Amino acid sequence: MGRTINHIELASKDLTETKKFYSRLFGWKFEQFGDGYMMFRTTPKTSAVGGGFNLSKTVKPGTTQFYVDVKSIPQALQKAKSLGGRPLKRKTAIGGGMGYWGTLKDPHGNTIGVWSKR
Repeated sequence: MGRTINHIELASKDLTETKKFYSRLFGWKFEQFGDGYMMFRTTPKTSAVGGGFNLSKTVKPGTTQFYVDVKSIPQALQKAKSLGGRPLKRKTAIGGGMGYWGTLKDPHGNTIGVWSKR
């Protein structure tokens, strides 16, 4: 469901729960990297962009924003809600034929954007 982005780093209060949420929401693959860091890949390709989650006592919302290409924004937002996230911005046209966007909060307070051509 998810597409490549770039190496992005986010905070997480619980790496196990973060892994569970994003692997179920976007199908991302995770690998533990030391005690307080969890790497993720958005596609099976080793050259594909991914990132990591730093273990943190607090998560400051709004410090990182990225968009993930999804087939259906309403479905992605509903799925996020069912996994403990919270939809923020419903499907909204960008204009100029550039598609649509929306946002959600993960269970730790990170804001994530979703984008779709349709």
